Amino acid sequence: MRKHRLETRQLGPAQLGILLTLARDLLQTDEAQGSLALIGRALAEMVRFDSALLLLRGDRIDLVEFDSYGIAHSAGTGHPLYRAAVRMTADVAAAADAQPNGDECGGPRRLVLAVPAHAAAVVLAVSWIHDVDTATQDAYKRTLTYILQLAGAALGKIESQTSLERLLREQRQEIADTSVTHAEELKQRDEAVSEMRMLSLTDVLTGLYNRRGFFLQAEQIYKLARRKRTKSAVIFADIDGLKRVNDELGHEAGDAMIRDAALVFRQSFRHADVVARLGGDEFVAYTLDDEQPEVILSRIDANLRAFNLMQERPYCVSISAGVVLVDSSADQTLSHYVLLADEQMYAQKRSRLH
Repeated sequence: MRKHRLETRQLGPAQLGILLTLARDLLQTDEAQGSLALIGRALAEMVRFDSALLLLRGDRIDLVEFDSYGIAHSAGTGHPLYRAAVRMTADVAAAADAQPNGDECGGPRRLVLAVPAHAAAVVLAVSWIHDVDTATQDAYKRTLTYILQLAGAALGKIESQTSLERLLREQRQEIADTSVTHAEELKQRDEAVSEMRMLSLTDVLTGLYNRRGFFLQAEQIYKLARRKRTKSAVIFADIDGLKRVNDELGHEAGDAMIRDAALVFRQSFRHADVVARLGGDEFVAYTLDDEQPEVILSRIDANLRAFNLMQERPYCVSISAGVVLVDSSADQTLSHYVLLADEQMYAQKRSRLH
């Protein structure tokens, strides 16, 4: 520990700052590419080199090359520093290899470091195209050792995490493979529950929401509209002459008339609007729409005229509707506006009869 403190004192404030920043950033990084980018940047800032090779030994040997700017690239066994780096994984008796790379005429120099010393898992080889004096190499060796230790710890953590995740994936796959029948049963059960829930919210005859489905869906939008002061409206509708059709043509024709009215009513609104059959011949809709009530009613009437012209039926589909604009600033329930729209609908029906 005393020796370590003495060595770190030989680093300048700027170098210590770079190392501290590297350590902090590596702790916050959980993926290899990001860690390599941080390591490369620190190498380029602290050590002037021409080429560097990082060797990672795990389940396989991975090679990463750093150019003189510290940018990481994938490397292969043909890299000039590969033999020196891989030799350290087999023989780590020497902490560094600072011999020339074979050029006897003052060619490139190199420095190779490995951690941990007893069983190298991470090796860093650095080379220069110019001569580097011994003092500078010693300083570089200290700096590179710190960087390599941080790199080994960070990349080792990521490798362990990756291995653990791989193991968990394999275990999950094994469980899934041995539980196909059970998984299918769970899926069928979930689908049945979802279908039952949908049936509980849906009117069987028309496919629209039923009363429960309407209030369950519309209440959520109503609360949001009040909070954001968004304009909205409630539309209440009633089929004209359904009793006469039932009495004269039978209940099958009456059911067909209800389905036709539901189709026209649904087509008069946007997909995001909540449209429901409350029961019998009554329908309701809630829309986030800033249009005037007359425009909504006109759209329903236009769709009715088009339907009656294009479809051959023993009856004419007619709907009376009432519209109430919601006051988002008032402290009223959605049910209150449904009742008001119902009253508006009956007022319109009475005016048409007179």
